[in-house]
Amino acid sequence: EYNGRLRWPLKGDITGEFGCSTYEGYGPGQGCENFHNGIDIASRSGCGAPIVAAGSGRIAYIGWNYADGTDPAWIVIIAHSSNLTTWYAHMKAYAYPRGIAVGSVVSAGQVIGYEGNTGRSTGCHLHWMVEFEGTWRNPRLFV
Repeated sequence: EYNGRLRWPLKGDITGEFGCSTYEGYGPGQGCENFHNGIDIASRSGCGAPIVAAGSGRIAYIGWNYADGTDPAWIVIIAHSSNLTTWYAHMKAYAYPRGIAVGSVVSAGQVIGYEGNTGRSTGCHLHWMVEFEGTWRNPRLFV
């Protein structure tokens, strides 16, 4: 089990909170008609800012988000334990540091990629999600 706290993966401003939303682009979930399953963070330095692992773990997936349909975002998924994963979406495609690959062990704070604008996105930002015991949870509960 994961026994630590997570850290913010990108320095910047919160542009979208976790939970029920009025934005019709989000699908339903957790009792909401429009549910935002993560937190959006936009760096102050502009597109391309480094994104770091929120906690130590193993890279479980890198690539196009298989759940996004025809306009997928580039994502990295880190497994921190058998019941906790963090997802990093809208990253720059194919842009990740040397040594970052599926199966790589990463440390908290290690750069895993760069802020981008891939998929259904309105601008450069990171969509950061925490999946705990198979359910999307508010990332703020883990930092």
